Amino acid sequence: MSADYLVIANLFLLLFLGLADNQMIAALLPVFVKSFHVSIQEAGLMVVVYSVGAALASFVSGALSDYWGRRRFLQGGMALFAAASGLAWQSASFKGLIAARALTGLAAGTLSTCTIAFAGDWFVYEVRGRAIGLITSAYFVAPVAGVPAAAFIADRFGWRRTFFAVAAAAVVAALASLTLPSEVPKVPTAVPRWRATLGTFRGFFARRDTSAALGIAFMVSGGLVGFITYIGQWLNAGFALSTTTIGLIFAYGGAMAVTGAPLGGILSDRHGKRSVSLASSLIMALAVSALPFLGWGVGLLAAFGVVSLAAAFRQGPLTALMTEMVPTAERGTFIALRNISSQLGIGATVFVGGILYEKSGYGAVTWLCAAMTALVAVLLFTHIMEPQPSRQ
Repeated sequence: MSADYLVIANLFLLLFLGLADNQMIAALLPVFVKSFHVSIQEAGLMVVVYSVGAALASFVSGALSDYWGRRRFLQGGMALFAAASGLAWQSASFKGLIAARALTGLAAGTLSTCTIAFAGDWFVYEVRGRAIGLITSAYFVAPVAGVPAAAFIADRFGWRRTFFAVAAAAVVAALASLTLPSEVPKVPTAVPRWRATLGTFRGFFARRDTSAALGIAFMVSGGLVGFITYIGQWLNAGFALSTTTIGLIFAYGGAMAVTGAPLGGILSDRHGKRSVSLASSLIMALAVSALPFLGWGVGLLAAFGVVSLAAAFRQGPLTALMTEMVPTAERGTFIALRNISSQLGIGATVFVGGILYEKSGYGAVTWLCAAMTALVAVLLFTHIMEPQPSRQ
């Protein structure tokens, strides 16, 4: 196996496990509500604390990895992820589970930041859309393979066994990450200077394009995860679907997305990452806004498939676009800030979404998410230009 394919395989596996663990919460949410006798809004706090932990870890790991390399943070992050999943397996109360999810968020934030930064360092911009499209297809393979398996285990053996399975898989992934090629840190300074890092952060906010990119990250993640988080509860309450059936719906959406993710990356390398991201966001916004008005059947499944396909088409191109907006030496720091913005978007949208769901139903949640997704297209059109690969 060539070094490029070894990098893609490792980064895919690390990202896949983190995403499968996160996405399965939406499918299992009705189980947690019944098991702990909590409201849907309270159950949503599992996603909120996860996002806060991920945002904090992104800040630290992104800046430090610019100095000390991404590889060691990826390996340490997966080891922490395995430990946190073990704690979730053993949690005896809802508060204990919340604490374990916060720790999982710390690990996942490290993995997400350093995975994308590693890929941005390793692959040149001309092929980065394709490479990151393959790596980030983990976002959509997770609902195909991970979520149905988690739902099946929860239905058959209980939700605790699901976290045990995740912990076991994480140990395997941590061992596999030892085969990642060593890389040379891009910043030749022994000790990171936090004032300089904070100054770099301020510089990103001062620039029109990078500040818009951070807003886009907030809207992209918040709009998608807010939509996904409460759909399982809506399907269960509205159509009496079982956890296993909900898991299969996620698998169907993931299958659509797995097809779209590599194709979106290939098309973006030919026709522009900005254009593909913009068009996909508009299509996704329309499908999200229409879905809650459809009854159970072909129409609803078709709308869910379009949402999944559009999200997948956008993921690789948009991520590749952002990795090229700053010099290589600042990439980890920018990806960290971008991930912080993403996690804040997730936390805020899921929190507000829980309130909206309780008061007005799932339709109100989807309108919020559709508006955020449409705003992504607006910001791409007004603030972002396709970068030229001259910073390598």
